[in-house]
Amino acid sequence: MNLHEPNLSHDPDRQVGEVFRRLSSLKELGEDAFERAVRAVLVTLGRAAHEEGERRARRLAERTAPQSGDVRVTAHARRRGDPDGFDNAD
Repeated sequence: MNLHEPNLSHDPDRQVGEVFRRLSSLKELGEDAFERAVRAVLVTLGRAAHEEGERRARRLAERTAPQSGDVRVTAHARRRGDPDGFDNAD
């Protein structure tokens, strides 16, 4: 298998297996180098998860945001305050 063009199908198990196979092959570099490589992989995974979460949040915000043509309904009391002068919060 070519390291630059792996045969990664859309099979998640195969993709995870490839990550572990490559990490395992780095053990030959020595303990310190292997530890740095593992740390770098963990940072990269964290960054990828964060970016995915941000992308999903943006997509959700776009879907739920009011559109320019939407009708907005506001309660009468909120538009003008309480006409009787009473404080409803008490």
